[in-house]
Amino acid sequence: MEMKRRSFLASAAAGAGVFATGSSKIATAAPEGRPFAHLPLKISCSYGWLSDCLPKGSSPMDVFKLAAEWGFPAVEHLGAGGDRRNYEKYAEASRETGVNWSCIMGAGRIAQGEMLDVSQHDRLEKQCRESIEQAKGLGCKCIVGLTGETHSEWTITYDKCAQNVIKFLRRVKGMLEDNGVIMVLETLNQLRDHQNFWLTTTDQAQMIVLAVDSPNVKQLYDIYHQQISEGNLIPNLRANIDGIAHIHIGDNPGRKQPGTGEINYPNVFKAIAETGYDGYLAVECGYTDGPENAIRDLLKCFDGWA
Repeated sequence: MEMKRRSFLASAAAGAGVFATGSSKIATAAPEGRPFAHLPLKISCSYGWLSDCLPKGSSPMDVFKLAAEWGFPAVEHLGAGGDRRNYEKYAEASRETGVNWSCIMGAGRIAQGEMLDVSQHDRLEKQCRESIEQAKGLGCKCIVGLTGETHSEWTITYDKCAQNVIKFLRRVKGMLEDNGVIMVLETLNQLRDHQNFWLTTTDQAQMIVLAVDSPNVKQLYDIYHQQISEGNLIPNLRANIDGIAHIHIGDNPGRKQPGTGEINYPNVFKAIAETGYDGYLAVECGYTDGPENAIRDLLKCFDGWA
C-alpha cells in the first residue's frame, strides 16, 4: 500500500485521489450497459479515479453516481471513515446510489510497534472500536489491519512479534464478530516500499488468520505487494482464498492500472473467479494517461472470458 497511512487524518488529508497520479482528463459519459455490473468479480473503483473523471469540486454524490453509471458495485477510499468533513456526504452518497464502500482503515498504521508491541494494544483497541462504528455508519463491512514496523534496534524476536499480533487480534475479534465487520490484515512488500514492515508474506498472514480462528479476521491480499514480495500469485490465491477477504489491484513495476506492467491480470482475474471468491477487488493504484482510460484498461482484462 503506497500511501503512508499513519493516521486517519493523514489518510483523509491525502485525499481521495492519493493514487490518481498522471494527467487528469474530464471523462465522457460512461458506456451504456453498466459494464462492471456484469463481471464475475466485484470490482471496487478508486474514489480518486472517479473524482478525477469529473470537474474539480464535484461532490461525493457526483462520484458515486458516476460509479453507478459504470456499474461498479463499490468504491474505495480508505480514509473515508476519518474524513469528518465529508463523512455524512459519503454515507448519503452510498445510500442514495446503492454503491457500497468496500473497505476503510481500521487498526494499526505503518509505524513502529503497533500490533507488534503490547504496550500499544489499548490504543489500538480503541482505534478498532472507533473504526467499526465509522464502517457501520458508511454501510461498510471491512476494515484494514496493519501489524506495524520493526526497526534497527528492535529486540523482540520474530516469534514474539507473531504472538503479540495474535494476542491483539484475539482481543478484538469478539467486537468484530458482534458488529459483522471483518478486519483484513494487509501484507506489504519490504523490497521497494516498506523496508521495515513486519507482515509481508501470504504464509505469515495465513498463520495468523488460523491462530486467531475467527471468520472476521482475514488477509488483505494486495496483488502489487505480493508480486514484489513472493510472486506465485495464482497458486497462492488458489491455495489461500478461504483466508482472504479483500484484494487490492495494481500492476508492477510502476503501480499503475492493470495492463501497464508484468502481471498477467486477465489470467489472475480468471483464476480468482474460478475459486468462487465473493469479496471485492479494489483499485489501489495510479493511472497513466487519464482515469477514464485506466477504467477502460481494467475492463479490457475481462475481454473474451467474462
